[in-house]
Amino acid sequence: MHFYEINILISPDFSHEEALSFISKLENSFQELGKIISETKAERKKLAYPIKDQEEAWLSFFNFFPNQEKDLKEALDSIEKQIKQEEKILRHLIVKKQEQKIVKRVRKAPEAVLKEEKQETAPKQEVKLKDVEDKINELLEE
Repeated sequence: MHFYEINILISPDFSHEEALSFISKLENSFQELGKIISETKAERKKLAYPIKDQEEAWLSFFNFFPNQEKDLKEALDSIEKQIKQEEKILRHLIVKKQEQKIVKRVRKAPEAVLKEEKQETAPKQEVKLKDVEDKINELLEE
């Protein structure tokens, strides 16, 4: 199942409470198109470069799960249109994500792990120091 992460940068002219209310107003307008999951939190960030003559902005993001019965392209176009109409939004980004399935790993008993390690390792050969010296001398002579 796919969902979309909607990231927005909001004008720093807002106070923290005003930014939160602005974000919740946006989320409510998107509710009819799908399900919104977020923490409704906004963080004031210093921007790497000025956007619309602003050095800072409120950053917020939320996850959007579109309704199955509605046309996906139509829903995303509607969201994009609403975002572009808001003058206080400096930038936005909509990213398609895929839900990750949680894979449960079965933990093996320590005895089984040791047994597997013993099977994987090759048998060790004993090498005598004399044989090593002879081989080194042979290679050096060539």
